[in-house]
Amino acid sequence: MYRVLLVDDEPFARMGLRATFDWEGNGFRLVGEASNGKNALPWIERNEVDILITDIAMPVMDGLELIRTARERCPQMKFILLSRHSDFAYVREGMRMGASDYLLKPTLEPADLKEVLAKVVDQITEDRKINELYAKQELSGKRLELEKAFAKLLVGEPAPLPWNEELPWLKDGYRIILCLLDGAGHLRSEDGGVFMEIMIEEAQESFYGMAEDGIAFRGGADQLVLVVPEPPVWEEYLKSVLTCFHAALKARGFSFTLGISGKYQGIERFKQAITEGRHAVKRRFYEGPGGIYPYMTDCGGAAGIEESKLLLSRFKASLRDAEKEQALRDLEGLFRRWSSHRPAPLQVKREAQEPLTLFHLLKDNRTVPIEQIEALRYIETVEEVKGWIRAAFEALWKPEEETEEESGFHRRIVGRAIDYLKHHYTQNISLQEVADHVAMSKNYFSELFKKDTGQNFIDYLIRLRLKRACELLRTTTLKVYEVAEMSGFNDVKYFGKVFKKVMRMSPAEYREKAE
Repeated sequence: MYRVLLVDDEPFARMGLRATFDWEGNGFRLVGEASNGKNALPWIERNEVDILITDIAMPVMDGLELIRTARERCPQMKFILLSRHSDFAYVREGMRMGASDYLLKPTLEPADLKEVLAKVVDQITEDRKINELYAKQELSGKRLELEKAFAKLLVGEPAPLPWNEELPWLKDGYRIILCLLDGAGHLRSEDGGVFMEIMIEEAQESFYGMAEDGIAFRGGADQLVLVVPEPPVWEEYLKSVLTCFHAALKARGFSFTLGISGKYQGIERFKQAITEGRHAVKRRFYEGPGGIYPYMTDCGGAAGIEESKLLLSRFKASLRDAEKEQALRDLEGLFRRWSSHRPAPLQVKREAQEPLTLFHLLKDNRTVPIEQIEALRYIETVEEVKGWIRAAFEALWKPEEETEEESGFHRRIVGRAIDYLKHHYTQNISLQEVADHVAMSKNYFSELFKKDTGQNFIDYLIRLRLKRACELLRTTTLKVYEVAEMSGFNDVKYFGKVFKKVMRMSPAEYREKAE
């Protein structure tokens, strides 16, 4: 309902306006009426008026003086003038002062009033849109400033903002939530970073769309860091905001693991909170991706290094003596120690390098390629590390002919996958679906696909879709959202971002250039 105040020194004029028009039926509410400008001021001072309908000629305070005063106190208010034929000079002055329109009292009909009010409502709607846009721009600018300041703090640079003024809740209590993109290792390639960047941007926008307070900023190529105020009941916030945020990302095909710090107070404790968030998110290595993990004091460390050295020494001896079964038992012993003691992921990967290097030395050029050791950096779970080493261990004992035969089999598998992709890329297809189609585990298939094609799975899929989109933009007059849908993108906003990142121009610019 739009709030309307009637001001006229003639009681019958006010009664006529009140009685001859269906105010509520047309979306308006009469908040009151006054006989002159001075009597109208209380409603204006209480900011209870959207539309002021006022006569021009009145005693005490006339309509023009009322408009002048009201504009100073409520700049967003709209004005409609009531006049007689002899008041045109005053009408012109009122319009110059910002009145939206005027009505002639002697010939006023309900239809005239309805038409003028509809015009004013359009003006109010447009003003509100503009104000919302300005507010969003102002908020966006302030957020960007805070995001940059937090990013500086993250790398140890000073960020002298008036934190208590900008984010007063920091002194009361906050938590750090580190959001780590799952599968980032499979997205890293020449163009893979493009899609990682888009996913992080989408996650950031999703957070701001759900949370009333908090700051989200980039913590790395595959990380988004959230700084959130500590609510009265943390468990309720966890369910209402974080769980919904996590589920919304998953629904869009993005998998993130969330690590949550304990409660801290004051910006000077920011580094400690970040450290806890980083430790918490490392639980992914043992407990799997896609979880929400609070910080625990036993989140891994440099535990049992001497025991690992002993197990690795025994494994090397068994391997040199070609005692496959004993070597396998020693290897599995190392794996069990990892799972039970949970050393830090970096320690596990360092220990994993030793058997992989040994395989290379024993097998010469027929071993698992040395790039597998480099690939360990991007492996995200201990089970993947174990699987990687087991596969390399088994390859060590295979005859050369069998290895070559297996290589041919792998090429055929990738060929089947590519054929499946070309027939289904416009559908909501995933790495898991294609891996299931060729009867392989997702991680093994992903590495195999990258090795055979030179591209990550997501890069290959996106490029198929973009090729189709370019074709449709060149040869049809379909709208951009229709092109996106027919190319396999179910989100036109995401399509626009990907297209511009890869093609260096928007879909509309591409179409215009193609013409």
